[in-house]
Amino acid sequence: MSFPTTIALSLPEEQLTLLQTIHEQNTKILATINGSAWLSEEEAAQRLKVSVSTLRKWRGEGWLRYHKIEKVILFRAEYLDEDVEKKGCVQAFLSPLSKGITKRHDSIK
Repeated sequence: MSFPTTIALSLPEEQLTLLQTIHEQNTKILATINGSAWLSEEEAAQRLKVSVSTLRKWRGEGWLRYHKIEKVILFRAEYLDEDVEKKGCVQAFLSPLSKGITKRHDSIK
C-alpha cells in the first residue's frame, strides 16, 4: 500500500507574489477564452478595436448589453461579441471588399 508523499517548500516572498500574479493572469485569460470575463469600457473598446466614445455611443443607442455597478460600466465579453455580430459590424467591414471583387470579376467577362 502506498501513501501520497507531501513535500513542503519554502519560497521567498517575491516568488510567492510572482506565482500569485501568474495565477491571477491565467484566471483572467481562461475567463476571457470561456467568454465569462467582465470588461471595463476601455477593455471592451480595445477588444472591439474602437474608441471609448464609439463604445459609449453604441451603448447609448441600446444595442450593447452592459451592467452598471455604481458608476462603473462593465461588459461581459461573450455578450459583447454577440451584440457586435448581431449589429453586423463584422459583415460591414467585408461588404466593400466583396463588392469590389464582384465588380472586377464582372468586368473581366
